[in-house]
Amino acid sequence: MKVSVCMIVKNEQDCIKNALASIPPYYEVIVLDTGSTDQTIQIAQSSGAIVKSYAWNDNFSDARNYCHSFATGDYILVLDADETFPANTNEIINQFVLQYPKMCASVFIKNEMEDEIKTHRMVRFYPNDGMYLFHGIVHEQIYYKDAPAEFKPMNLTVTHYGYEQDHYDQKNKMSRYLPLYKKHLDENPNDGYMIYQMGKIYFSQNDYSSAIRYLMQSLNIGEADRLYFPVALVMLGYALKETGRSSEAEQLLINFEGDYPDFPDLPFLQGLLAMDTGNVQRIAPAFQRAMAIGESTKYTSVTGVGSYKAAYNLGVYYEIIGNTAKAREYYLSSASEGYKPATERLKFL
Repeated sequence: MKVSVCMIVKNEQDCIKNALASIPPYYEVIVLDTGSTDQTIQIAQSSGAIVKSYAWNDNFSDARNYCHSFATGDYILVLDADETFPANTNEIINQFVLQYPKMCASVFIKNEMEDEIKTHRMVRFYPNDGMYLFHGIVHEQIYYKDAPAEFKPMNLTVTHYGYEQDHYDQKNKMSRYLPLYKKHLDENPNDGYMIYQMGKIYFSQNDYSSAIRYLMQSLNIGEADRLYFPVALVMLGYALKETGRSSEAEQLLINFEGDYPDFPDLPFLQGLLAMDTGNVQRIAPAFQRAMAIGESTKYTSVTGVGSYKAAYNLGVYYEIIGNTAKAREYYLSSASEGYKPATERLKFL
């Protein structure tokens, strides 16, 4: 079995070397450059990658499909220049193909940020048989013929560094992506997922009023069965919280608290909101629900909300009400997973 790794790049000299080094050495590597003016092309060529050039046309799907047209492998695996594969990538892929031959796969994306880790799944692996193409000018999705491709989850974790704030600012992603989002929405005004992406990018810049507007619009589309929906719901809750509207956020989330029993971020936020509003009776049950769910591998989620962050907040709650024994119990649980704020509270106690 031959695997082709396909990448589209532009001015990625600061990170592409790490990405290329993480690819198994016997994989074919296709790098499509969309107009680099730095050393990106030279770095890719020196690694042994097949490098092609492409005139950027503000359409990620067109670029990906063109890049993948040069692949000769049995399967295509997508990687971005600010990402890396784990050391056991080939082993994981072989196991997946043995279990699910000729099937697409979603991988686990771990987003390294300034003070937290967010995770989500994305389809990045599919057969190279000419029937699979990307659709959408931005946040493109893989289609089989005329419908979104069916897929199975693969136990492959890709680490993404592109959301680190200095990298985000340096590449000026907001000014790059916003026009593409708006162009897409001009053509597809009821695309709830893309409206959510609009809210998300404003949220990342702390423009909470704009984020709230778009996130509410996204939720009103009513696609409650889509994976983005509960994520948009929680993001809206945080935006409301940041603007002093915790009571409004609390009431909003109550309407959905039974709908996503495997999403720990929702009860975790409910615990935070209950702390804000003084709804004391809801604090502990909310964080305990988050811990009972555990970490999510299904939704976009903040690492720790189903474990050490929930335990830490339970420790805070019990410390405030004077139950030092319970506080210590939860702080110990949180600290055992390396959460420094919990360690500091234990020292104080």
